[in-house]
Amino acid sequence: MRKRFVFVQSILALSVLLSCSFFEPRDPADPDPGGGIPWQQPYAPATVVINLENAMEGRSIAMTMACCDSSYMFIADGTDIAEFSALNFSDWDYEVEQNTMMNLYYAVQDSLLPDDSLISVTMNTISSLPDPVAPVDSAVIYRDYEIIAAGIEYCGWDKPAKGRVMFIMVEDDYGLWSMKRWYDNRSFPHIPEFSTWGVVKAAVR
Repeated sequence: MRKRFVFVQSILALSVLLSCSFFEPRDPADPDPGGGIPWQQPYAPATVVINLENAMEGRSIAMTMACCDSSYMFIADGTDIAEFSALNFSDWDYEVEQNTMMNLYYAVQDSLLPDDSLISVTMNTISSLPDPVAPVDSAVIYRDYEIIAAGIEYCGWDKPAKGRVMFIMVEDDYGLWSMKRWYDNRSFPHIPEFSTWGVVKAAVR
């Protein structure tokens, strides 16, 4: 009888423990747990940009794509499309972005440089185009970027990719933000010897 009582007590204790862990709210898991790349839960649009910088420099495809909404689209600068007509800028959705970034990450590894010298990403705020103060559901933010990817055409340490991006950010039901659109633009003013990130990616697509 005592064994049966102990067994029933054990079952009850286990059920209490399980019910606590199952129904307690918890933060979403990091997209690359244990990867050693800094990641902040994106409760603001600007945090998505910070996460993207870190994900690209760490060459994590999982974290890079975690910055993108499933409806993500990359829209290249119209002048780039005309000037680099041999490159494919069309229908650039989430899947194309994922495959292109994988190609790029694999390619930079062939440069034989140290890991911390393979990719550098700088996204600078623009004083004349400030971030929205308290956006709800969607937001437009701008950054002037400088991106270096070792051994990649149009984007080496001697000639980084430069441009201005307009991000369309969206918020999900959990208050987490992600990129819905990347509108790529040439720098203002444009310096002909520097290519945009769109040209760089289209060359490895």
